[in-house]
Amino acid sequence: DYIFGTAEQLHRALNDLFSERSYDLFTVIQTPGTSLLGEALEPELDAISKEFGIPHLFIESPGLSENSMIGYDEATVRLMELLCDKPCTNKKASKIPSINLFGFDAHEKFPEGGLKEITKLLKLCGISVHVAAGMNCPITDFRTIAQADANIILCPERCKKTAEYLRSHFPIPVYETGGMPIGFDLTEEFVRGISSLLGTNCEPALDYIEESRSRAFYFIAHKGFPKDLRYAAEGEPSVLRGYVDYLSGYLGIKPKVIHPLYLQCHTENLIQEKLHELHCEDALEQDIASVNNVILLAGANTIVELNTYSDNIFGIETANPGSGYIHVIPKTYVGCTGALYLLEQILNGTKLLRAWN
Repeated sequence: DYIFGTAEQLHRALNDLFSERSYDLFTVIQTPGTSLLGEALEPELDAISKEFGIPHLFIESPGLSENSMIGYDEATVRLMELLCDKPCTNKKASKIPSINLFGFDAHEKFPEGGLKEITKLLKLCGISVHVAAGMNCPITDFRTIAQADANIILCPERCKKTAEYLRSHFPIPVYETGGMPIGFDLTEEFVRGISSLLGTNCEPALDYIEESRSRAFYFIAHKGFPKDLRYAAEGEPSVLRGYVDYLSGYLGIKPKVIHPLYLQCHTENLIQEKLHELHCEDALEQDIASVNNVILLAGANTIVELNTYSDNIFGIETANPGSGYIHVIPKTYVGCTGALYLLEQILNGTKLLRAWN
């Protein structure tokens, strides 16, 4: 709820909320208006927290007025400062190594399906997921982050401060993947890297990846892509790196436009290096608003906007906000399941592009 007015009104509102049910945590985001008026909410919130015995997180909205990645990163660090138990020096060794995952957020198109696929891949490597931050994680589990054997950073744009905090406060390794494991090659790199870090056997996961490659090859060989097929993509640099690696590096489709977002997170080198590797650097210099005759990977807002200017675009929603289509079965663009689902979308999109022509 947005509470407008004085700290006294906020106290009354929270009192009503806490009388209805019990809470493990409450969060207050201060609006720019109250910030400008100079209302000192923190002392009042400290008193409320003490009165009801509920920990609280207070965030001034100027931090969240920057891009959402910075806000997500800041909130994650603040939650760890507030909730996480101190590392245990005599931690008991576990037969099954466990990891924490950081990097899922509200921009993720299919976070539930993504977590399910990553959990499956790691389970095949003999590794369990202890905490997946931002994925309906219970506070009781979030408190025990220090009990895992490693912290895995999936998306560096969302986790710069998070990674720094983890390294400085927890005596367990931090492994940065450079982005989500999109496509078969990056998925293989993902499982090999984490398995090597924790000393487990990743062969069952590699077998699963190879089976998925075989299924993909069957459809690619029988359906194929026209030589002039192009795609455009918009998103965070580390996520674009995955799409370019899969669509261009594996499927052999050339990019027409690559439009990185959130460049103030300083991860644009990830996509620049990938495009340089594939000799497609000119895709960064094109205007995404002028594309036509392409498969477009973006959020629904961009897809709808570009369809008003272009007459031959097939949109694939890869980020939120979405168009309102209801997905009952969990889907993903991550891992093997994601690679096959994205291939399915591209094959069908290619048919429609041909029909429109």
